[in-house]
Amino acid sequence: MAPESAAVEDTPRQALRSAARIVVKLGTNVVATPDGAINRAVLASLAQEIVERRRAGKQILLITSGAVRSGLARLGLPGATEDFPTRQAAASVGQIELIAYYREVFARFDQPVAQVLLTQADIADPRRYLHLRNTLSTLLAKGALPIINENDPVSIEGVAIGENDRLAALVAAKMDADLLVLLSDVDGLFTGDPRSDRSAELIGSVASITRDIERVAQESVGGAGRGGMTAKIHAAKAAMNAGVYMVIARGASERPLTRILEGEAVGTLFVPRPGKLRSRKHRIGFVQTPKGRLVVDDGARRALLERGSSLLAVGIEFVSGQFRQGDVVSVVDSSEAEIARGLVNYSADDVRKIRRCRTSEIEARLGRCPFDEVIHRDNLVLLE
Repeated sequence: MAPESAAVEDTPRQALRSAARIVVKLGTNVVATPDGAINRAVLASLAQEIVERRRAGKQILLITSGAVRSGLARLGLPGATEDFPTRQAAASVGQIELIAYYREVFARFDQPVAQVLLTQADIADPRRYLHLRNTLSTLLAKGALPIINENDPVSIEGVAIGENDRLAALVAAKMDADLLVLLSDVDGLFTGDPRSDRSAELIGSVASITRDIERVAQESVGGAGRGGMTAKIHAAKAAMNAGVYMVIARGASERPLTRILEGEAVGTLFVPRPGKLRSRKHRIGFVQTPKGRLVVDDGARRALLERGSSLLAVGIEFVSGQFRQGDVVSVVDSSEAEIARGLVNYSADDVRKIRRCRTSEIEARLGRCPFDEVIHRDNLVLLE
C-alpha cells in the first residue's frame, strides 16, 4: 500500500476537469523507440487528443524529450552516452527530426506549432523570463501550440536545466498552469519496482512528498529516459509548491490525456499544497541552481522544520562548493536529505570559518559580523 502520509482521497481528480491551462511533457520513451526512431503511432494519437482538448477550450503547452536519442540514431552512434558534447551535438540533430514530425502530424489537424528552446538563464533571469512568458502567452492566444525543449546545444554543463521533468515543472509554475501531465512509459508511481516486486501497487494520489515517497521513487521503475522516477518526484515537489496539480501516467495507454481531464483515476495524482509560494520564493526553491551545500546538525534541522527559524552558523557541520554572498545554496541534514534552499548571507570561505560558531563569535572569526544568520528565514524555502 502507499505510505500512510501520502494517501489522499480521489475527490481532487474532479478538480482536473476544470483545468484551463495544461503543460504536457512527453518522455523519451514515449517520443522515440529504443533504436531512436520516432514513435509515430503514439505521437499521432496524442496529437489528436491535444487538438481535441484545445478545441474544447483548453490551453496546452507541450514539452518534448527524445532529441538526444533521435539524434544519436541519426548520427549512427550508440544508443546512450554521458559525454556532454556528444549529447549536445545529438540534441541539435534530433531536435530537427522531432520538430519536423510534430509539424507534420499536427498539420493533419490544421494545428500550427511553434518551437521554443530554453536555457536555465531564460527561466532564472526575471527580465528574460518576462519576454518568454509574453511570447508563450501570445502563441496560446493566437492558437499556436508551443513545443518546448531545453536548448541543449548551448546549455552549459553544470547550470543546464538538466532534464525535462524539471523543465516541465518550471514552465508549469511560471505560466500559472493548472495541471502538469508527465507522460512516460510507466503507469505512475508504485510502492516498489513492479518489474521485480510482484506485490508493488500503483499509488493513486500523493498529498505531500515525504521521505517514504522519495524512497519508493528510488526503488520504483521510472523509465529509461534521463529523468527517471526520482526526477519526476522532484518535479512534483516543485509543481505542488507552486499550486499546480501533477499526474504521472503512461503515454501509450488509451487516450490518457482525455481520461485525466475527465477526472478518471489514471496514473498517480500529486495534489498541490493549499498556498502557493510567492514567485520570489519559488525561484529560490526550484528555479535557481544551488551553488553549494550546507550540512546541518539535528538541532538546526528541527529549528528549521519545526520552528521556522533562520539558519545560524552554530548548526552548520560541513560546507561544500564555492558560492558567493547572495547565491542559492542547498541545506541538507546528516542523512544527506535536502530539507531547504536559501540565499546565503556569507561566501563559502566565510561559512567555513564560522561554522559551529555562535553568533557572538562571528566577529572574532571574520573581523566583522554583518549578519546574525547564515540564511535568514525570509530567504529560506523548506522542502519537507
